Amino acid sequence: MLRRNFPPEITTPDGSFIMSPKNDFAFRLLFGDEKNKDITIAFLRAMLHIPVKDIKIKDPFLLKQVSGDKTGILDIRIVLDSGVQVDVEIQLTDHPAIRERVLYYLSRLYSSQISAGDGYHLLKKTISLVILDYNLFEIEPMHTMFRLYDRKNEIELTDVLEVHIVELPKLKYDGRQHKNDPEIPWLMFLNAATKEELIMAAEAEPKVAKAYERLRDMSEDEESRRAYEERITEIIEVDLRMHAAEERGER
Repeated sequence: MLRRNFPPEITTPDGSFIMSPKNDFAFRLLFGDEKNKDITIAFLRAMLHIPVKDIKIKDPFLLKQVSGDKTGILDIRIVLDSGVQVDVEIQLTDHPAIRERVLYYLSRLYSSQISAGDGYHLLKKTISLVILDYNLFEIEPMHTMFRLYDRKNEIELTDVLEVHIVELPKLKYDGRQHKNDPEIPWLMFLNAATKEELIMAAEAEPKVAKAYERLRDMSEDEESRRAYEERITEIIEVDLRMHAAEERGER
């Protein structure tokens, strides 16, 4: 059985179409395009709470590559001006091995920086930012961050591997929240289910307003909309297969 507002959609008063930015296709089309680099920079600053002056998007998103691609791999790989690597993805379905998958891709991205014979000093910090449309942990905070740490002796081994998990269902709509936390308007934007909620998020942060404007442009493009709707079909099929496997006890 599909969840409420799954796959995510935006309800508008006049019935007009707007992509949900929470849809992983729309998410990458918005944040993985070099033309929207300023939007992505503002998003990373807010979510990671670090200074970001410039970025390079590795394998920028190209709409023509989507046609016929059934891999479902829609993460965004970014190199910051500091050399730090960031992998960003949004996950709509409850993946049974999400922890293992995140660690696998993080370690693979980290090790891919050097080749045989290169010095380990060339390795740069690597961050994974994973936004989930479901709850993973039984705690109240929606944003958790993990590093390699010895809990007994309270010693951090290194900060070069870092994982951020954001659980969207834990977002609380409070008009005062964004004054204290720059990530709140962005998460309100991603989690919006109505046009009114998109506008509310846009009014809270100028760069979110620009992201909303770009989202509307994307929604009016015929080719983008067709690919978006194909992705919705794929998302539903994956979710149904996972639920069927769960009922058979394969999860």
